[in-house]
Amino acid sequence: MPVPLDGAAATADQMRAALADARGFIAQSGVYQDCLAKDVEDAKSQAAAAGQAFEPSIEANARARMDINKKQQERVGATLDSAMLAYKNAHPN
Repeated sequence: MPVPLDGAAATADQMRAALADARGFIAQSGVYQDCLAKDVEDAKSQAAAAGQAFEPSIEANARARMDINKKQQERVGATLDSAMLAYKNAHPN
């Protein structure tokens, strides 16, 4: 996760870097969530091909990880929004 930034004390370059870090994190988080979903689908396919029941805990575990990751994405976005607001208030021009 990107490091939080004090927008009131940050330079323009630091704000641009923080924005790039946040966007990168959110993009990588989306890839991570896609991988988790694919793992679940693969496990379902393997269970069906083997004639076995799918273990529901696999999906529950993946969903829990996705939920945690989504909350992290939201936290990063909210933290960046707060930093941007503080930056704009400190640098009105």
